[in-house]
Amino acid sequence: MAQPKQQLEMVRFAGDVPAISVLPQGFLLRSYEEQDRASYWSLFAEVFQTHNRLDNLLTASLPNGFHVVVAEDSGDVVASAVAAEYERAGHNEMGSLQWVMADPRHTGKGLGKAVVAAATRTLANGGYSRVYLSTDDWRLPAINLYLGLGWKPLLHAPDMEARWAVVYEQLKRRPNPAEFVSAP
Repeated sequence: MAQPKQQLEMVRFAGDVPAISVLPQGFLLRSYEEQDRASYWSLFAEVFQTHNRLDNLLTASLPNGFHVVVAEDSGDVVASAVAAEYERAGHNEMGSLQWVMADPRHTGKGLGKAVVAAATRTLANGGYSRVYLSTDDWRLPAINLYLGLGWKPLLHAPDMEARWAVVYEQLKRRPNPAEFVSAP
């Protein structure tokens, strides 16, 4: 199956900020620290099967916007999301949710929800009236999470409506026209 040329995008507007979920015992939500570098990159390579530059993430992240969940017994990063400001066509002066990941060995514990809610809160508190994220059509659990936290699909290209229809069908969700936002 050929990969679509453009990623899906979602936006969120200022307003209600999602509550940060309570984590199960043994996990801690906090800001990234230099001691997390090796563990973060190990998980990043596993989840995304690529390498990005951590320096770029650190530079672009908002103050206290690089959120991680660590397993208290090992100190390993098991989930992460970055609240950042990236210049991107159509999203000037907007905050962005970046590089959301969770260790697949800890699925179902609410770790992804905690880091996404924390990063979304950081973006809202950063004064952005609108924030965005980019994702892939096949990242269904992440998209379902984003929808549950108030993110809305952005119709930014001619094929977006059809692609979102497929995503909603795969998620077994009924699309609500009010959930979709047309690109400016």
